[in-house]
Amino acid sequence: MKFTKEELSKMDFNDPFELEESDEEEDEDEDEEGSEDCCIVCGNIFTNLKIGYNAKEEMFRYECANCDSVYVAKGTQTGVEMILLKGEHRNWPDYLMEKLKFPFDVVITEESDKAFFIDDYDGPRRWNKAKVLDVFYSFKYGVEALIRIGRKKHLHILAWVEVADGNSSNYIEVENYKRWRERHWLSDYVAAVIDAFGKGDDSNDEDDEDE
Repeated sequence: MKFTKEELSKMDFNDPFELEESDEEEDEDEDEEGSEDCCIVCGNIFTNLKIGYNAKEEMFRYECANCDSVYVAKGTQTGVEMILLKGEHRNWPDYLMEKLKFPFDVVITEESDKAFFIDDYDGPRRWNKAKVLDVFYSFKYGVEALIRIGRKKHLHILAWVEVADGNSSNYIEVENYKRWRERHWLSDYVAAVIDAFGKGDDSNDEDDEDE
């Protein structure tokens, strides 16, 4: 983005605008994929954000009352560029370890691929009831949960559970995380793979130049 944070902070975002409405089929697809738009910091649902628009620069400004963050977004040829003006990107493992009240009951909503390929698989199955005992950082999956089903304990991806008590603070925190994860998360594992391929391409370019 060609503007600095200071310049964006002083810019007006008071122009009228209309949000594009998706047709019902697109909405259903979005719900199935879980990719609902949300705050880039806390995952707060998109319709809860205060939105401003600058018509000249074709940029939107979003304010989230849930985490008090402010950010600007502009569409580009390769996607959407965002700059955070207020607030900090969340360390989700640390945040959830601090905010969630353990233990709590959940329902398994997704199961491991191992369930389909291992005949004697005895891990968590979809619709199993479980109890979350703790959560941890995961290099590959973002946040994993230590869960107990009966007397057995398992590690399970936190985004693959739903908190049983829909009125609890745990439910809100986990749903916000899941929404943010689907929309904005890139695993450290994938990032490392992409970085490795990038360095490999740079090395090949240098070899070509030498030739």
